[in-house]
Amino acid sequence: MSPFGLSTTVWSDLERETLDLFRRLLRVDTTNPPGNETVAARLLADYFAAAGIDTEIAGELPGRQNLIARLRGRRDGPTLLLLGHLDVVPAEPAEWTLPPFSAELRDGYVWGRGALDMKCQVAAQAVAFSRLARSGADFAGELVYAATADEENGRFCGARWLNAQRPELVRCDYLLNEGGGYYVTIDGRRLYTFTNGEKGCAQFTIHTRGKGGHGSVPLHRLNAVELMGRVIGALADHDLPAAVDAQTAAYIDRLVGDGDLAGRLKDPWRARSALAELHAAGSETAYLVEPLLGITFSPTIARAGGQAVNVIPSHAEVTVDCRILPGQTEADVRREIDAALAGLGDAWRFEMVDYIEGNRSSPASPLGDSLRRTLCDMVPEADLLPTVLCGFTDSRWFREAQPDLTAYGFCPFFAEDAVAMGDREHAADERIAASDLPAQALFVERVVRDLLR
Repeated sequence: MSPFGLSTTVWSDLERETLDLFRRLLRVDTTNPPGNETVAARLLADYFAAAGIDTEIAGELPGRQNLIARLRGRRDGPTLLLLGHLDVVPAEPAEWTLPPFSAELRDGYVWGRGALDMKCQVAAQAVAFSRLARSGADFAGELVYAATADEENGRFCGARWLNAQRPELVRCDYLLNEGGGYYVTIDGRRLYTFTNGEKGCAQFTIHTRGKGGHGSVPLHRLNAVELMGRVIGALADHDLPAAVDAQTAAYIDRLVGDGDLAGRLKDPWRARSALAELHAAGSETAYLVEPLLGITFSPTIARAGGQAVNVIPSHAEVTVDCRILPGQTEADVRREIDAALAGLGDAWRFEMVDYIEGNRSSPASPLGDSLRRTLCDMVPEADLLPTVLCGFTDSRWFREAQPDLTAYGFCPFFAEDAVAMGDREHAADERIAASDLPAQALFVERVVRDLLR
């Protein structure tokens, strides 16, 4: 028998179909900007047409269209939407071992930009959808497939546009999207997480103004660049308060074997010092836990001067990527900025650049139960816990537009754990183990059959 209880023939057919569609999708350069998602949407439309599945292509811009497919089951029931985005982030070919849009299969991996984020799931969900259609759609309710544009910038052409302009195409009770699926091994068991919510962003710029002058005459207390440096240092040194809800506490208890350390990480007054210990020890746990504890500040862009090296500029600015938990607000961010920069007087000015509140679905639901049952059937030694994603996905637009739906992010990886996979997403040499593709398609198909019984 082949993996997961399938016959050799069935597994080989599933592997061939999934890898073929996946590699063809990878070869379409959908770098955002400009996107070019319509080409990939038409590729999927042709794939579905071969299985007798009707699709609709709709969108805001001709080159940035979305594909929607719908499959009605044999009995009444809820609607599950399988969501994925077609665009990818830029890739610098000179940094890659293989060309980023070659989709080459080498050493057991398929290489290419979008292999993990997220054309693997787009292909796996499409194959699962097609297999369900070919088998007679023997399930309850309705299954919807959506492959969307513009997730990486995320504002106009894709999921947000569909919910605003064509809501009838994407209305659903349950939504399965990206946002979870890596695992770590603890005490011989695989700990997977699915995301039931996402942090929001409160990206801001701090402007510093001093006194311009000649570089040969130091103006240390009036130099806008030095003031900017003190702003960056003050934000980095500020002891941000920790927020630990029951969901995060349960995740920490499962992730951290040391009871004393877990207790300190769950204590709002001691969590930051415990994190500092983990970072000093080089522990990966610090990177998993820190984003879940509340507001984060990450200075990413600094600007000043630009005229000449011997000119002290009168103005400088630093832009900060700030992320906030669902329920935290702009007022919470301003309070922490004011506290961090209190010692700098009035030499700085705050400007909000972008603000989007986080949101979440309940972690307990029939969809969560189906994810857990299916995963544990395929990986008996697995545990599955909910968590909040420190980034954001298109699920936020669905939760905002359809408050009653349940939206989760999950597509499991089987061949490698999170440590082995490292930081391949959005990085050079992005790749996925080829054996994960058919396994992911099988997982999605089984989740649908379990949920829509």
